[in-house]
Amino acid sequence: MILAKHISRLSLLLIMIVTLPMNLQAQDSSRVTSKGKSGTQEGSDKREFFKPKYEVKDSEQAVQELRDEINQIQNDMDRMRMQLREYDDLSAPRIRKEIKRLVNFPEKISEITLKNGTVVQGKILSEDLDKIVVQTNIGTLSIVQENIKELKPFDRLHANVELKGEFEDQRHADSRVFIGQVINKGLRRADYVRVRYRLHDKRTNIIAQDSSFISGEPYSFYSGVVSESSLSPGESSLFRVEVKLPPGVEAKSISYVTYKVLFDEFN
Repeated sequence: MILAKHISRLSLLLIMIVTLPMNLQAQDSSRVTSKGKSGTQEGSDKREFFKPKYEVKDSEQAVQELRDEINQIQNDMDRMRMQLREYDDLSAPRIRKEIKRLVNFPEKISEITLKNGTVVQGKILSEDLDKIVVQTNIGTLSIVQENIKELKPFDRLHANVELKGEFEDQRHADSRVFIGQVINKGLRRADYVRVRYRLHDKRTNIIAQDSSFISGEPYSFYSGVVSESSLSPGESSLFRVEVKLPPGVEAKSISYVTYKVLFDEFN
């Protein structure tokens, strides 16, 4: 709509440029003819024939102003065409750019598992046959190659299932029952989520243990297997674990309890 308005205005100015000199010339001619007749009869106003009231320089200034305005309108129209091209290309390319910005991380982080079980995460600064230098959150570490068990890119998209709040501990003569909630604080779905409890004596020996799957979300895998203990990011679920005491073991022999939340990750 704005573009059409500019085109209409440009056409009007072009007509004015064409007709203005003709109108001015016609007015000058009429005045020259009138003055010429008067001069012939009276013989005193012949000078006005050479100095008309409308001089050429005034018309040139008006034409120049019109040309400047036309150039301005043409520049505005060119700018509007460029904006229209940008609007046409807004959807898919910009969406792809936003997705790429979300998926790509600013630095490539590696996960290094040592033979003693220690896991180091950071950016590899240098690497040779003897050692690698890693930049971590706590500083720069130099790791001997012989101590490395596995080195792989660190995947930030992991599930992280934790206990939500306190759990209830019901004590019975022949068992212990634990009731509570778990929540997935990670960025990926957790599958086959289960909670395991262990009963220990005062010497840290395991007296009994058991686990139970949560009542989570149903999920159908590509293989056709359906799981009812999956947990999406941000979701929580209840669990109930009953640990039976072995025959001959009294409840008073239990010194402390440990637990662990277990889960798998599948595509």
